[in-house]
This record gives sequence, structure tokens and C-alpha cells, in this order.
Amino acid sequence: MANEYLETLYQNVFEQVYPQIKDHKNGVLYKVIYILLEGQESKADEICTDLRIKDNASREDDRDQINSFIPPSHLSSDPFCNNWLDFSNLFKNIINPDMVILAWIVIIACSLVGFLVCSQYINKRKQKPTGNTTKLQPSPSSQELPPITAALCLVVQASVFIDLRNNYPNALEDNRLSCYDVKMLIDYSSHFLCIGVEDVASIEEHLEITREEIPNDSNQEVYIRIHISNGQNIIGKEVPYILKRDLPSDGKRIIQRRVSLKNLSGLENFNHI
Repeated sequence: MANEYLETLYQNVFEQVYPQIKDHKNGVLYKVIYILLEGQESKADEICTDLRIKDNASREDDRDQINSFIPPSHLSSDPFCNNWLDFSNLFKNIINPDMVILAWIVIIACSLVGFLVCSQYINKRKQKPTGNTTKLQPSPSSQELPPITAALCLVVQASVFIDLRNNYPNALEDNRLSCYDVKMLIDYSSHFLCIGVEDVASIEEHLEITREEIPNDSNQEVYIRIHISNGQNIIGKEVPYILKRDLPSDGKRIIQRRVSLKNLSGLENFNHI
């Protein structure tokens, strides 16, 4: 039961904190500690001073800090899928190595400040979300939203799409994708955005498109838009594993557009992985 409680608590903390740290290159562990100890700066100062956690520490510096808590052999694996914590597959959808390290950083920060502080932090976020945090999204089963078609916009390398087409020829029959195929494309995307279909035009007008035919060049970036029926629960999701977790297993997943990109301009509103 204790592990189940910590599993849920750490998941909630990660969902809240990740949008605030995903673009940070320095002082990530330092920042997470101060986020969790909001209003208790003196305690955060004490922890960071005692453990020499710096606000300008590089990712490698943070990783060295983590090494003192976690065996280095575990750092390349999902933090919630190994014997060290003996948790269930909470983060089984995390494939991006950078996100794995961020997950470990959040876990270590939670351990340093204590589970009570983490619990208090989550309770405050539920009561009064701020502009710097992302409100926890309830699971699809707890939501009662009308069916809406979502537009999942992805940027992937051409080789990813070509491999899907060559290795799974039936996957693209009538431009229809399986739930597994969509999750695979999300895993390999560099940018993603999930919006309502009514907002597609305002997003795509800023993209630099070169040609309709997708080349075999592995360095070429391509834009793929997939319409997903019953997608009301995934619109606005900003974390890949949450997006995949809430991806509807039923309904249709149809590629509406697939084109090559001249460059990565026009992606300012996309989530960068």
C-alpha cells in the first residue's frame, strides 16, 4: 500500500512539475526543490546548501547528485519499472532518455523534501492552480465530455514514417492507424500538439511546407496530422506519456495530412520533446 501511495503521489508531482522544467538545461534539481518547497525558501536553502545543489548546475552535475542516491546502472531505465522502487509500470510510456532523467530528478527531489511536503504541494495545486503549473488531468473514465474529434499534430523524421509504411504496410491502409501506431509516432516525434480540429488552420498556416511527397531522407522532417475520434480527453495534453495514456483505444485514427517541412519554423505553439 505504501508503494501504491508513493506511486500516485510521485506521478501527480511529476505531472505538475514537468511543464516547469522540461526546457531547463541548468539547475533542474535545484528548481524542483524550490518548486516543492514553495513558501519555505529557508528550508530549500538549507537542503541545497548542505548537499551542494547549485542553481547553475548542468544536467551532468544533477546526474552526479542522483548517482549518490541511485545506482548509475538504473539511470537509463524507467524509474518506476525496476526493483529499486518496486513500483508498477507507472512511467512505462517514457521512452525519451531526457525525460527519464527528469523523472529521476523529480523523484530525488521528492525524497529530499519528504512525502508530506509533496502531498501538501499537490493539495495546493488542486485547490488553487497557478499560471506556472498544469492542472492535473483526470483520467478519461472520470471525465464526462461530449465526443470531440482531436487533431494530433506531429513532427517526425521522414525515416520514421517510411519505416512505418514499409514495415507495417497494412497500418496505412486508407490512412488508418492503430492505437499502437499512433503511440509509436508520438514516441519518435520531436514536436507535438493536440488540438481541436477547428484550430488546425491557425496552426498550419505558419508551417513552412516544401512538397507533398515524403522523401526517404532520414534527416528530413515531416508534419503529420491525425484526426482521432472521441479525442476530447487528449486535447491540450502537454506530456507525451499522459497523451499516450489517455489516447482512446476505440474510434478512428486517420491521417488527414502528411507533408515535408522546409524547416522547423512555425512550431512555437508545439510541445518540444
